[in-house]
Formats: sequence, C-alpha cells, structure tokens
Amino acid sequence: MHTFILLVIFACVYDELRLAGHDFCYMVSKIAIGYFPCILWITVFNLFIIKRLLFKRKVKIFFLLFLTYWTSFYFFINWFFPLVGFGNFKTLQILSLLINGMFFYFIHVVITKKIMDADKDIMNFKSELSFLKQQLNPHFLLNAMNNLYGEALSEPDKVPDRILNLSDMLRYQIEATKKDYVLVEEEIAFVKKYIEYYTFRNDRLNVTQNFEGNFDEIEIPPLFFLPLVENAVKFSAETTEPFIVIDLEVKSRNLTFTIKNNYIDSGSRLSSTGIGIENLKRRLEVYRLRHDLSCKKEKNMFVVKLSIWHLPTAVS
Repeated sequence: MHTFILLVIFACVYDELRLAGHDFCYMVSKIAIGYFPCILWITVFNLFIIKRLLFKRKVKIFFLLFLTYWTSFYFFINWFFPLVGFGNFKTLQILSLLINGMFFYFIHVVITKKIMDADKDIMNFKSELSFLKQQLNPHFLLNAMNNLYGEALSEPDKVPDRILNLSDMLRYQIEATKKDYVLVEEEIAFVKKYIEYYTFRNDRLNVTQNFEGNFDEIEIPPLFFLPLVENAVKFSAETTEPFIVIDLEVKSRNLTFTIKNNYIDSGSRLSSTGIGIENLKRRLEVYRLRHDLSCKKEKNMFVVKLSIWHLPTAVS
C-alpha cells in the first residue's frame, strides 16, 4: 500500500519537478519528505478513528472527529507543501490520495472482520457439537443401567455377559463421537448390536430390519439413529406385543431412515426426558445438513422418518 501511494505521489509531481530542471535524486528526496506526513495521517486516522469509533458504532463521535481531523489536515497541506517545494501539488490530489488509502484500509478491515467472525462461528459450532455429542453417552448409559438393574434382580447369572455387550457398544460410542462423520455401515452395525442387546432381555420384542442400497463410502454424523431406536425400544416395551420396524434406504448420497413402533396410547408409566430427539434436531442444524425429520402417530403406532440429502463420502 505504501509503495502504491509513493508511486501516485511520484506520478503527480514528476512533470512539474522535471520541468523545473531538478534531477532524479532531488525528486526522490522531495517526494519522501511529502510522503511520510501523508502516511502518518492515514495511519492515525485508520487506527484511532475508523477502527476504534466507526467499527464500534460510535457514529456521532466519528463524524465529529472526521470533520475536525480533515479540516486541520487541509490547512496543514496548504502550509506544509509550499514549505517543501510542492506548492503546485494541488490539495485535491492529496485528499484523493488519502481517501483512496482510507478506502483500501476500510475494505481490508471489513474483510478481516468477516473472516474473524466466520472463524468464531466455526469455533462456536464445534464447541456446541462437542457438547451435544457428550450428552449422548450419559443418556445411553442411563437407559442401559436401568435395564441392567432389572436384569440383576431377575437373571443375575446373565449380567456379566450383558456388561460385556454393553461395553462393546460404549466403546463404539466413545470412538464415534471423536469423529465428525462415520460410515453408514458402521452405524448399521451399531444399531444391530443395540437391537440384539434389547431383544435378548425382552424375547417378546419383535424387530424387523430392512437395509437397502449401496452404503459403501457413504458417511453420516455418528449416532444419528440411536435416539430414535432408543425411544422405539423404550415405549414399545410397555405393550403386550411390542414390535419395531426399521427401514433404511440409501440412494446415491441420499438417505431415508424410518422407524415404527407400537405404544400405549393412554396410561403409560413412562416419561421421556426428550434429550435424545432434541439433541438430534440440534445436531442436524449444527451440521447444516439438508434434511427432513417428521414424527407422527397413527393407530397406536409412532412413526419417525428422517431424510438426509447430499451426504458426504469417505473419498470426497
């Protein structure tokens, strides 16, 4: 920027100084003398007036100082330039130069501010996403511990094996939540283990699972299906003939996950914390995935459908 301003000054006074019979060294020395006050003026105005007042929205103080500052500079130019031999160098040219300098700096600051704001938003999103992921483990563990407690009372000899199965699922959760995305086939494997864990405890639970499509390399944020499956298992267990139907279809990079379960329409003894579903909704927003999440009840059946479009791939 300083080099650009120096070239502008040189271009403005070159002809006048050359016609006056001055050599190149004389021109450079005179330009240097005129250059530094201009740069000093621009720097002071940008750092102490634009940056500290305008960008902090102290508009009235800014315009008052703006008029005072540049009026004083006008008189300074009329005194200083004749003093150093630039009497014919018009004030309008200097003001144009300074305004250009302010304009470029203004654009620079605006762009820098936008970049910093964008970085701040990214950091906030990452922080919130990390918090949302951390919520999943205690929520899952709470449900699992409640079930283990019941088994410890009714079938204590099976508890060691159940703890091993639970530890496998927890291990996957811990590893998965360290990543932004995991393969869809890994999530499917986790859902199958989860269903196996609960059908082992409740042999009345009938689960139908349909997985269709090419899952190779398609990725999804970790544990997106977990809160939906948890709710289905939890509320269907109250019925006399609990059943769950899970359908997952992937076409190209578009995914549709549908889960249905029966439930007791009235007289339920269960209450939901709502953490799982709300967590899922917020994570969908944070990831900024194009999606549609719908929940509806129809004839003692609860149906949740999650569609996500344009999922990333492991090689993209």
